[in-house]
Amino acid sequence: MTEDTVSRVAAVPTPPSAPNASPPPRRAARIVAAPARSPDAARVERERLLARFMGSQGRAMISRAADECRRAGVEFPHEQAVQLQLLEHVDEGLARGAIAVLAQILAAEAPKKRPVLEQRLRRLEDTSDEEATRTAAAELRRALRG
Repeated sequence: MTEDTVSRVAAVPTPPSAPNASPPPRRAARIVAAPARSPDAARVERERLLARFMGSQGRAMISRAADECRRAGVEFPHEQAVQLQLLEHVDEGLARGAIAVLAQILAAEAPKKRPVLEQRLRRLEDTSDEEATRTAAAELRRALRG
């Protein structure tokens, strides 16, 4: 072998399938944590739940939507429309809370849906199981008329 042939043999690259070629490095497995709920995601979820609650009709549907909001930790805004919707909840404690909030709101501004408000208060006054609910509904109805 001459020097020239030795340099040509050394210059020939070895194919990747050659036994002395090292395998490509393996990637390490990573555990990826789910991203924490961003404030924007929480706000979007709150708005979605409140929209579902406000779009509900009938006592059963309103109660289910309100309970879902409460389980998610959503606080109901002190707005007439929201509190008016809460008057339809089957839980009289929640309805009494809505009556108290409505009394505060109506002391500062006129009722927006007066006939609906009076009808719901009359229903609570006539059909509620708890005396405290009947009394609170009657007092707010009298305040509306006065």
